[in-house]
Amino acid sequence: MKKSLILLVVFLCLAAVASAETKFSMELWNRWTYHMTDGEVDQNEMNLSRGYFRIEPVFTPNIKGRFNLDFFSDEGMSNGAGIKLKYAYLDFSNILWEDANLTVGLMKTYFGTIYDWEYVTIEKDPSDKYKFVASTDYGLGISGYLPQGFGTYAFAAYNGEGYKKTGEHLNTAMNFCADVRLTPMAGLTVGGSYYMMNKNNDKIDDVDNPDRIEYNMMAGVARITLIPNVDIWAQYLTRETDKPHMDDYEAVTDQAISIIPIISLQEFTGKDLELVFRYDMYDNNTDVDNDVAGSGAYNTTIAGVNYYMMRDEKNSPKLWLQVNYSMKDKLDEDADDSSSIEAQLRWKFSENL
Repeated sequence: MKKSLILLVVFLCLAAVASAETKFSMELWNRWTYHMTDGEVDQNEMNLSRGYFRIEPVFTPNIKGRFNLDFFSDEGMSNGAGIKLKYAYLDFSNILWEDANLTVGLMKTYFGTIYDWEYVTIEKDPSDKYKFVASTDYGLGISGYLPQGFGTYAFAAYNGEGYKKTGEHLNTAMNFCADVRLTPMAGLTVGGSYYMMNKNNDKIDDVDNPDRIEYNMMAGVARITLIPNVDIWAQYLTRETDKPHMDDYEAVTDQAISIIPIISLQEFTGKDLELVFRYDMYDNNTDVDNDVAGSGAYNTTIAGVNYYMMRDEKNSPKLWLQVNYSMKDKLDEDADDSSSIEAQLRWKFSENL
């Protein structure tokens, strides 16, 4: 039933954009994963990790839309395939004031780097990986550029449950997010995000719980491109979780730090190559020692290469290969460490009608 409904939405969108200038595009990720835990192989598979089907109609110079379906063949689907609705929004430009966009629908979450994450590593954006926020959510937002190119801003209200939950799991309390990035000088960008989330009508430990859970989340972001051929991203995430209806509950704070240097080798090799390194530190409870039994804290190290074999006229990648080696070091001395090798061929194509 759910898949039939999604297909119906696709046909309705096709009919709606028939008279508009429309871009159709597709992006696919063919991935091989070799994973080991404590030296033992527990995963060796190839799959279609993601298949994006995108429709982007342009109704007027100031009104455009985006509709995305996300296909996949992993995540434990018993029938070998799955489908999700990932984007469905309209952008109204220059409606409120100059250089401002009003976005309505299933849209990006303006928090940290998740809204402009392009998977420079195969691993997810830190906010997504550590489950701070979903990459998209149903909402309403205003975004744009600060005067004289000094930066960007975004303010949005969301449902708060992301794009995967339905029915009884939908939130009944609105959630609010603010994001600002500043460019004080060429080659340096700094910014931050604040997300105030309230969730209710959900379950805790399989027990019906109509009372709210409160989250206060912040992100600090920096990007440095002052060194030739080197692009460095750094991010700090923190979240306080409170359950005010539980008298004996103390708020828990978790945090993550991520540093990603990207080194272009094109000038030295003549090939469109990048070396990518990433180091994440995640602490699931800052009030507990990370090395105690049962601790969920861990560090992740990633080293990889991106080889861009084809680009389009706008210099965006069309065909590229990603290879990553990652190590997950759990700080609990009794927990098993793990490592993986991933190779991913990404390719996309588009057509304007």
